[in-house]
Amino acid sequence: MQSRPTSISWWILLVVPALIGLSILGSVSCNRARHAPSQGRQVITPELAARSTIPDPAAVACATCHAKQFKDWLGSHHAWANRLIDPTRDHAAFEPPRTMKVGSFTTQTAKQRDGYTVTQTHQDGAPSNDIPEAVLGLDPLHQYLVSAGNGRLQVLDMAYDPRSNEWFNVFGDEDRQLHEWGFWRNRGNNWNSQCAFCHMTGLQKNYDPQTDVYQTTWDAMGISCAQCHGSMEDHLKNPEAPIPESEQPDRLHTMDTCASCHARREELTGNFHAGERFNDHYRLILANDPQVYYPDGQVIQENFVYGSFQMSRMAHQGVTCLDCHDPHSAELKLPAQNNTLCLSCHAAPGKNGAIPIVPTEHSHHGIQSAGNRCIECHMPVTVYMQRDARRDHSFTSPDPLLTKELGIPNACSTCHDDKSIDWAIENVDRWYGPKMKERRARSRTRALARIQQGDADGLDDLLTHIRSEPIPLWRATLLEAAAPWAADPAVNAALRTALQDTNEVVRATAVRALRGTPDSDHLLKPMRKDSSRLVRIDAAWATLGSLDREPVSYREVIDYLNVISDQPSGVVRQTQKALAEGHPELAVKWMKKAAAWDPSAGTFHLLGQTHYTTGDSAQAEEQFLKAIEMDPDNAEHLYSMALLYGEKNQIEKSAEFLYRTVTAEPSFGRAWYNLGLARAQLQQLDLAVEALHKAEEYMPGSPEPAYAAATIYLRQNKMLQAREQAERALRIDPGHVPSRQLLSQAPTPAPGQ
Repeated sequence: MQSRPTSISWWILLVVPALIGLSILGSVSCNRARHAPSQGRQVITPELAARSTIPDPAAVACATCHAKQFKDWLGSHHAWANRLIDPTRDHAAFEPPRTMKVGSFTTQTAKQRDGYTVTQTHQDGAPSNDIPEAVLGLDPLHQYLVSAGNGRLQVLDMAYDPRSNEWFNVFGDEDRQLHEWGFWRNRGNNWNSQCAFCHMTGLQKNYDPQTDVYQTTWDAMGISCAQCHGSMEDHLKNPEAPIPESEQPDRLHTMDTCASCHARREELTGNFHAGERFNDHYRLILANDPQVYYPDGQVIQENFVYGSFQMSRMAHQGVTCLDCHDPHSAELKLPAQNNTLCLSCHAAPGKNGAIPIVPTEHSHHGIQSAGNRCIECHMPVTVYMQRDARRDHSFTSPDPLLTKELGIPNACSTCHDDKSIDWAIENVDRWYGPKMKERRARSRTRALARIQQGDADGLDDLLTHIRSEPIPLWRATLLEAAAPWAADPAVNAALRTALQDTNEVVRATAVRALRGTPDSDHLLKPMRKDSSRLVRIDAAWATLGSLDREPVSYREVIDYLNVISDQPSGVVRQTQKALAEGHPELAVKWMKKAAAWDPSAGTFHLLGQTHYTTGDSAQAEEQFLKAIEMDPDNAEHLYSMALLYGEKNQIEKSAEFLYRTVTAEPSFGRAWYNLGLARAQLQQLDLAVEALHKAEEYMPGSPEPAYAAATIYLRQNKMLQAREQAERALRIDPGHVPSRQLLSQAPTPAPGQ
């Protein structure tokens, strides 16, 4: 099996998943010592305000012929997703004045003669004074937007609940500070990049990476007709003429249009239009991210529905959003509380491949009980932003056994919180018996969880699931989980096969996983001409270091980087590109910008790696130490510091940081191996062998730890042990030349030696 890299320059070859995750929900701006005063109305100019009436003129024109659809839409969350401040709607939030304290901040809201104000004071800083210009959301909360200079609108951390007439902090009791990624004035809460597209019609972000300025424009506030139907210009000019087949609603890839907002994703183009393919404009975050999903596919963080739904058997059978939701009101077409909606497919004889169900027989609960409602068991609720309850759309089945094994929640225990987990397991086994034991989802969950925990012995099981998995998004998820072992022959073969998968997300996942493996350029260059932009961009990115460039896909990479360069994750990508193309000074410039925007341990670590890669070991050491000071138990940060000291021949310091690494992460096999080598250099031979035996345990596919132990035994004149270790290395890799040479040169031990 492939072990961890040996050089701290490894990161150049990888996507940075933790930071890419930030590009979906935000990143941070420069450190501030104090609050800045309000920058005034610099975003919503009179021209843009004229485009911000609800309903917008284009929607009113549609109402002439589509009155019912217009009426349904006008009362929807879509119509009011973003609006200007309106005294008739916002007066109750600001009158009477209120004062709220959360952590080290005090926030005051009030009505002034010229509008509404929000004043926030830090216990150690000067107050800010902001004038809200616009509002996100209809129900259950209103989030207010204020200008912050350079064309920015920022989303306040304090939100208003119109149902209870209360203000509250969307981050709960979390005391986010001025310099942090998540502080509301920073990029994590920047409306232009993080919110606007999914709350507006015809949005153009218009970000300039050189000046760090937005000139954002839109056609209408809220999600109006054109955002989902396109401009329909010819239809508006001649409503009586037949609508071209290419513009018919069922030809507009409705799921892709819904997904453009209802998905946790990374932007590729910033230019999606109704009727286009989601995967030509976005990279979906897969369920392998353990911060976003549980291993069974249940949601942890916000994923905005689409990713979960695409992993369900319902989506695989062809069910779409519009089978359950009215496209204009977005309300359910049928009631769900009495199972009518679910039974529209699941009543005998079954529709869309659904299994026929009699609810009381299936649920083993009384007809009026919560346990007899399909949605309570298969669509559990998670509350986000303190007040916003959302149902999971992965449609998983409650499995208390997985709760006991892996800590995954189940609806049985959520409802029966006074009962033990063994009680829930006993009842589920009694009611469903073999069906539960034979569930693909249960064995797939176990396989994924095992790999996420770093257990390479579970790869065979994972590969079995990859080969048999019918749902494309699950295939992609499992392949992504296997990516750290891409050099392993069996995993590599599975990834090569996946390059030919009919699903573009699967192909793109394979491309990313194969990057940097032997023969990867030869494998991936043809993928730069794939039919999917997602695959083309990932393939062009994977072959950046090649002398030849495919012009279309390379241009797509440049455009993609420009779109995401208002976030630290995008700036990290710019750093990687500069290094891959041999521009070290530019790489350092980009990475310093990322560290300024996100002064966190992870970014300082990446800045240290950039300095090291460009040959500046002094700056690398300084940044690594910053990262370790902020996050002292992070194994990757400690390991990079250890390797740097090793390369500077400061072996005692290297051994110290290697020991701290394995203390922080005991299964870090490569760190144990390097610790063994360092201790051998320090003449601590018994401790060196001890570390190398640990490395063998966590690097079962590598002959290196056993061979290194053999050389130490040889130094100690322990010939029998030396030969045993060399033979062990050869059993792992029969072609391991150093072990064979050692056996040929080491004396045969005398009897009893």
